[in-house]
Amino acid sequence: MKSAALTGIAVIAATAASAQQLLVFPAVTDERPGVNGSLWVTTAMVIKTDPYDEVTIRRKWVCLPNGGFVDDPATAPTWALEVQTRFGRLMYSLGGELLEGTGATAGAVALEVEGGEVIAHSNIMDIRWGDYRPFYKEAFGQGQRVEALREPLIGPSHIPWVGGCRGTECVGDETWQLLRNNIGIVNPNPEPLNLTGVVLPFGWDSPDGALSGIQEWYGSSHAERFSISVPAFGWRQLNWTSNRNYWGGSFFIFLPHAGFVISLTPDREDLPYYAYASVVFSPDPDTGVPEFSDPMFVPAKPGYIVPIIEAGSAP
Repeated sequence: MKSAALTGIAVIAATAASAQQLLVFPAVTDERPGVNGSLWVTTAMVIKTDPYDEVTIRRKWVCLPNGGFVDDPATAPTWALEVQTRFGRLMYSLGGELLEGTGATAGAVALEVEGGEVIAHSNIMDIRWGDYRPFYKEAFGQGQRVEALREPLIGPSHIPWVGGCRGTECVGDETWQLLRNNIGIVNPNPEPLNLTGVVLPFGWDSPDGALSGIQEWYGSSHAERFSISVPAFGWRQLNWTSNRNYWGGSFFIFLPHAGFVISLTPDREDLPYYAYASVVFSPDPDTGVPEFSDPMFVPAKPGYIVPIIEAGSAP
């Protein structure tokens, strides 16, 4: 089966039993067309720490844009890493194989691992800039190498840093307009989850960067916010752009060139979830600038980061 999951995620989360791990991976499925002629492939890789372990990997659940499901263990896609001299140590799968039987082109997949410790990551890449051999199910090239997520988030969290420029006009540097900030949420629960994002912009206080330091914006009475609604067993990815012009007064504008910190608050603090940002370039087909895609993948971390304008009087 061939399908495509654009910057989706397969999830790895530790369970209470030492013999089991629940893994969540970032995944793009095979040969997904993207912006500016990009062509995306995601691979997932699980490697046994001890080559002599007998490891079984079974799909646990699937989160999809319109809602997913929990797999039946008897029929779920399964990979066996047996004790062999050459071929039994590694699971290497394209994203379409992870979404087998879903009919979906985007989503998030949880894999349950039994029988030994593993290391796991995925690679999300624009294969125009590397080597792709679909017959052998191999893809090598530029992209984001992403560690599998092992711990779900509970309550407020934050994305530590996403790229700037795309949040407002990048004066004099139009090639940077090709940068996109994608914010993804995975909801592995049988009920919907809504999250509010609060934006902390960082940059310079004048268009030419005359001031020496990077500052957090505090020139408004309210922080910029956005919301994401995710259905039960849902996966959502929002192409986030700022909805605000960061004016600093009559004579200058604040440009968030440096980047943003984004705090996320779910409406339910008892439900686990996964969150991330995928900061992506797609080269302009006419200029080829910037050359590479996917410069940064940023998993969310626990805890709410308070903007200056929520903390009290600005200095």
